[in-house]
Amino acid sequence: MNDAIRLMCCDLNWTRYDEKYSPPSLPQDWAFIDPKEYFDWHMEFGNNAMFCQAYTFCGYAFYDSHLGPVAPGPGRELLPALYELSRGAGVPFWSYFSVSWDLIMRGLRSDWLFPEGADNWCIAPETPWTDLLCDRIREFLTQYPVDWILFDMFLYGDVKTNEFAVRPAPFVEQPFEEIIGRPMPQTADEITLEESLAYKREILARQFRRIRDTVNETSPDTKITFNVPYLSADQPVWQDHPMMNESDGLFAEVTKPDVLEWLLRVKKPDQRVMTTIIGLGEMCEPESWRRWHEAGCDFFGYAFATPPDFRPHAFYDEKLAITRGAFGEMKRVG
Repeated sequence: MNDAIRLMCCDLNWTRYDEKYSPPSLPQDWAFIDPKEYFDWHMEFGNNAMFCQAYTFCGYAFYDSHLGPVAPGPGRELLPALYELSRGAGVPFWSYFSVSWDLIMRGLRSDWLFPEGADNWCIAPETPWTDLLCDRIREFLTQYPVDWILFDMFLYGDVKTNEFAVRPAPFVEQPFEEIIGRPMPQTADEITLEESLAYKREILARQFRRIRDTVNETSPDTKITFNVPYLSADQPVWQDHPMMNESDGLFAEVTKPDVLEWLLRVKKPDQRVMTTIIGLGEMCEPESWRRWHEAGCDFFGYAFATPPDFRPHAFYDEKLAITRGAFGEMKRVG
């Protein structure tokens, strides 16, 4: 058995009001959490690491950032307090940025968005968004040199990045000619599948290296992992990609056997593989934890709650009980 990372989080990106209504969180929703109560819940659950978003994907921070909106009142002290509690307890601390989703920036910077037909939650990496993201990472790590950062929603244009067809846009014009070797066409139909794949891979490689270099220059001991998410194994857009080869860990938001078997097969000797034991509906199977524990995986989990109480909604009770039991057994045998 391995010494697996066990990381369940009451996810502050979202809220849940009933079995169907689960909207993104507002800055005030989690601003008044008691840090000690939040920390203790996670430790009692069986975690051996602690997690808190630096910036939610909604676009606001849980620390005193000067580069974007901050949760009101004591919300700006939540992450600093959790960081200190973790350091005092000798528990590794994980944090989070979303690479392509920021709902506030999405609403304010329409020129950073993909043309019609793309996932309208996504911000294009070719725009000044990547500069802002890296500035936020640098600001954060200067103050809080955390152990790991999960970079969520690392994708291009759509969650189904492998299938997404590159579209002409003002921010595509220069990099398209650099990468493909011809001027950007007037219409998407004039971009071949091969050109689209080559362009997406290189743009994502450039963004990955910007993020990796920012982390390494600011906090060399901080490790990084990226959530794509992988919807199936061995998609061409990710084959031998720098993110796959050079990240400290490979992160799967699903427990689909084909995805995890593939990640375990292609991982480098010093890379970890983390699967999500609870979170993404039926695509997460906490019952399968023994198989992946024996294979050497780490475990992430998340659940949403109804503000102001951060504790998971009753919607998650069954899978939460399995996860808690799994963490307990891992602790005994790990």
